[in-house]
Amino acid sequence: MTRKVVWITGAASGIGLACAKRFAADGAIVVGSDIKPCPDWEQQVSDGHWMTLDVCDETAVMATRDAIKDKLGRIDSVITAAGVAGGGAVHHLSLNDWNRVININLNGTMLVIKAAVDVMMAQKSGSIVTVASVEGLEGSEGGSAYNASKGGVVLLTKNLAMDFGRLGIR
Repeated sequence: MTRKVVWITGAASGIGLACAKRFAADGAIVVGSDIKPCPDWEQQVSDGHWMTLDVCDETAVMATRDAIKDKLGRIDSVITAAGVAGGGAVHHLSLNDWNRVININLNGTMLVIKAAVDVMMAQKSGSIVTVASVEGLEGSEGGSAYNASKGGVVLLTKNLAMDFGRLGIR
């Protein structure tokens, strides 16, 4: 991973932050983004860059992609770890709550990949890592929105492999 540019969403905490620390330890140049600022990012992630980002805002996602490309020249890998829990049984779930989970977990994943894959196609290389859940495969009681969003991420990822694998993008 030495000097590879890795863009990680959801990087302020949890899986995203753990990935950022690991990639940095392996020599990558890590660009972290999350909806909330991470003021101590540089102390936590060596050779890291921070960009506050709402993954549901397509204009902001594209601007972040452009800033990464302008500053670092490439995007070698993208990890879509931005996500939220939420949901409940369908009859207790408001449309706003449903949309919030689907927008962040599934639509946000798609928008970030859409932005990064253009750069990767021009490079003829890249790696896309999506974060789903076993609940996206098997479901769980009361997890309708979360499970549907993560199931969508699983199938999106399979389609990405079919659409871009032959172009050198894993």
